[in-house]
Amino acid sequence: MITLVGNVLNSNNKKVLDKMHKMDFEYVRREVIAQIEDGAEFIELNAVSLLDNEFPFLKEAIRIIESSGSKALVRSNNAYTLVQVINLVKKEVVVGDVEFNIEKIDFILDNIKDKNVKIIASIRDPKDEDDVSPEKSLLIAQRYIDYLLDRGIKRSNILLDPVVRPLEQHNENGKIFLNTLELFKLDFPQVKTIANLAALSEGLPMRWLISSNFVSLAIEKGLDYIVLDVMEKPIIESIITTLTIIGKDKNMQSYLRFCRNNRESRRKGA
Repeated sequence: MITLVGNVLNSNNKKVLDKMHKMDFEYVRREVIAQIEDGAEFIELNAVSLLDNEFPFLKEAIRIIESSGSKALVRSNNAYTLVQVINLVKKEVVVGDVEFNIEKIDFILDNIKDKNVKIIASIRDPKDEDDVSPEKSLLIAQRYIDYLLDRGIKRSNILLDPVVRPLEQHNENGKIFLNTLELFKLDFPQVKTIANLAALSEGLPMRWLISSNFVSLAIEKGLDYIVLDVMEKPIIESIITTLTIIGKDKNMQSYLRFCRNNRESRRKGA
């Protein structure tokens, strides 16, 4: 079964960043609860744009998330911040994005101790961003998994991120992602995958239209952790109907429950 990660609290959004700068934790609480009610099992926090105020914000936001009954997924390019988060949380936590950088990986792993931590292994090569072929990503993923396993990390605590790149950059980025995901699931069946599907439509109009179709294709290819705006109803509709169609909705329970809670609007004259 898939795991939904709500990604509304992202400092790349100007409105959200303004709330973060103001340390408006009532806003954070409302957004957290709304995402939980719409099915998010994890709440993503990205406060990178706060710079020196990143961890002070994360500290209170994580407290709100955990006290609301959910779990945090924290994205930061600062390894020290990720370690602070790991030492702070009381529940399972997901941290990322961690590229295949031995020094950075070791620093994080040396500070995990006995915490329940899942690591997002970002499969990108910062030295050669132009070569994003599925075959190259597969080689990076193999090296990454082997290294983490050698360091004692369980397969169940590794989340491979094939990396979604915007269509605006290249019109085959959606296809490349799906092909990469397929290879990952074939070669590493015991390792879970995660992706921010909203990234595909960055800079484009009617983003929900792309996301709602992209999520269906990604689920069919086996994506495990889906990062997106869980409050976008068309996207949730796509997730539920896709799971039903491919036989992953036992006795169609989720679909029938969704239909009961959202009565179908009939066409005039029907």
